[in-house]
Amino acid sequence: LSDFTHMTNINITINFKPIKHMLYQFRLVYSKYSYVKVIYSGESFQALAEGLQEALYEIGGSPKEHRTDSLSAAYKNDNDISDEDLTENYKSLCSYYNMKPTRNNKGVSHENGSIESSNGHIKNRLNQELILRGSSNFNSREEYEQWVHAIVKSHNQRNSKNFKVEQQALQELPIRKTTD
Repeated sequence: LSDFTHMTNINITINFKPIKHMLYQFRLVYSKYSYVKVIYSGESFQALAEGLQEALYEIGGSPKEHRTDSLSAAYKNDNDISDEDLTENYKSLCSYYNMKPTRNNKGVSHENGSIESSNGHIKNRLNQELILRGSSNFNSREEYEQWVHAIVKSHNQRNSKNFKVEQQALQELPIRKTTD
């Protein structure tokens, strides 16, 4: 599963200047393994392609199916038939990794609940870690991104047993990433 979530209720600053950003999250449903990438732009195809490819190479394979909601980065959203509504870029990306692109039904957000609830959990976890840290200010974007990665990595360790099982079902990756 892939989704973007806005970070509007968590005020992160870099050198005491507020930053506008969102998170891209890739999640495996069975093991609850997550990959999170900080995105400083919008829900673009580039952000989706970068995040998805980084996630696939981190987990060491690609699933047979990749599911999103009706992301405009992936769907034209002018047709009810998913196969005919794909953008050419997203169709090519999924084809390159041998993944079947799917989406939940338009307007039925609970169908994407496995990742929507996870978006809430990651934001809550980050908020709690900020309280423990005592500051929401970071010296650089890199420092903030590494901090987010460490929190997600720590959470993934709790799911490592199921992740190893799920990882066995992944398809082999191409030697290199494709364009984003």
